[in-house]
Amino acid sequence: MYLIPGYSMLASTATTLMLSIIFLILSHQSGKRYMRLWGASWLVYSVMFLLDFLNLSLALLEVSYVMLRQIISLIGSYLFLFGTYHFFQRKFPGYLRAATLVSTLLIVLYPTSEQIYAISLIPNAIYCSGLLIVAGCMFIAFSWTQKLPEKLLASFFIILWSIFVNHFGFALGNSAVAMYAYFIGLLTVNVLILILIIVYFKKLRFLDTKRSARFRLLVENSSDSMFLYDYKRQNFEYISPAISQLIGLSPEQLYKMPDRFFDYIEVEKKHSDIIGIFSRPVSTPGNSVLCFYKDGAVLKWSEIHYMPIRDNTGTVVAVEGILRDITERKKMEEGLRQAEKTKKELLENISHEIKTPVTLIQGYTESLLDKVVPAESADTYLKMINSKAMMLTTLLNDLSQVSNVTSQSLEYRFYESPAAEVFGDLMRECEFHINSSDHKAVIASSISDKAVLIVDPYRIQQVVSNMINNAIRHTPLAGEIYVSCSTYVNEELLHTAFREDHHNVPEGELLFTVSDTGDGIAEKDLARIFERNFSEGKKLNTSEASEYTVEYNGVKASAISARSGLGLHISKQIIAQHSGKMFAKNNKYGGAEISFTLPYYT
Repeated sequence: MYLIPGYSMLASTATTLMLSIIFLILSHQSGKRYMRLWGASWLVYSVMFLLDFLNLSLALLEVSYVMLRQIISLIGSYLFLFGTYHFFQRKFPGYLRAATLVSTLLIVLYPTSEQIYAISLIPNAIYCSGLLIVAGCMFIAFSWTQKLPEKLLASFFIILWSIFVNHFGFALGNSAVAMYAYFIGLLTVNVLILILIIVYFKKLRFLDTKRSARFRLLVENSSDSMFLYDYKRQNFEYISPAISQLIGLSPEQLYKMPDRFFDYIEVEKKHSDIIGIFSRPVSTPGNSVLCFYKDGAVLKWSEIHYMPIRDNTGTVVAVEGILRDITERKKMEEGLRQAEKTKKELLENISHEIKTPVTLIQGYTESLLDKVVPAESADTYLKMINSKAMMLTTLLNDLSQVSNVTSQSLEYRFYESPAAEVFGDLMRECEFHINSSDHKAVIASSISDKAVLIVDPYRIQQVVSNMINNAIRHTPLAGEIYVSCSTYVNEELLHTAFREDHHNVPEGELLFTVSDTGDGIAEKDLARIFERNFSEGKKLNTSEASEYTVEYNGVKASAISARSGLGLHISKQIIAQHSGKMFAKNNKYGGAEISFTLPYYT
């Protein structure tokens, strides 16, 4: 103790102790495990320096001093490396735990065996230094950030510290070399502690910046828009870029002139107070619906939710808001209102249509009951009643099915069936139905034996039956009705449909057509023939009734020449569910031609 006073050495040791306490305080505040481990490591090294001071002052026994010093140094190095693994989020190797345990046992045996002491002293010193060198190399190898010189400095001082941590100049007694080594070690470890504190704060800043960037990216790519308005500075602190689509002003415009927020916005009358949200602090959370319009046209609807932000004294200092695009919801609400209106109109139309056959049935029945009908005309009246009853039944069935289609509750049971089998049976039924109604059926069929359909046979039969009934109603007695069905390869389907799964690519299409020889469809009505509430038609006079007579179950009766869009609308919906198309046109005979296509597979 001739060169440097003892209190200087104690003061230097105390500095290391204070820095270790700072580390422990930071670890408690941060909750980071690696900070706790590093703090514990410096605390252990403080004890080691105190032991070095006592050795220089009191000249302790060499073996006991070396044993204690190596154990303390080994514990400090192990804790520091363990903390470094946690810092880089790496799993600590099990073999290092085992090697550290073996090294500790050998050090404890120093006083009991000079041979173990002589053999194990240097390997244990090398191993202890090696733990610190590994930690330094990890700082170089594992990059948690870029362009930070502190990382390289930390690596350098960790490796430098690993050289001094196991120096044994203290065994020389009070030599100047030992004291110089003591202070160099103190300086190295304290500089290392300071650098690691800087690294810690740099990493916190880096992670905070990274989290902020991720949060900003999340906010700016969100379908919702956000803003934060500061009442004290009277301007916006943050505005999502997407807000311009909801209020018609860019964030740059709002940063400069916050009071322009509601330039193109209308609000509901009951929420008109929201217009002053930026002029005076709001006290409670709230919400409203904003309408963005320009040039008299509504472009967007948005829903705004806002919340006051208070400081420690409870004073409102800012307001945070979220704007959500509800344009689609508004369109759906409008669509529901329109659907309700359409449903009401449909019911009114159907009610009007039902009145006609009901009135006729009532009139004919009363005439029969009142005996005012000649006996030879009774059968004619009964046939008329039957005709009107059949028409009424068909209309009611259509109405019921339209309700199901509207609610999308029609059930389908799809089966894989040969096209020739399904439509072969349907063509025979069509021929029988047409011929039974005193019309002439002209059937043409060309269906590939290899064609396979995926259909609900009952629904397809329903469509075909509707088409045949339409043709019978609009074709004069003894008139011809043409029914054709054929399959053909459709190259467009091969190139455009189901590209991702070649097993589901249709080979072609099946075309089914029913043509009548009636009056056809007015050109202006062709585009609307499949609409739900469309109808065209007229009641035939007595002279025409003989030409438009149909037969139901063997009973002939005059019919009303009306082409209701209800049945055709239902049919088109069914075909659409089968990935097909349905269309109408006038044929070369002057009558109507209704067709549909279905994809087939091989």
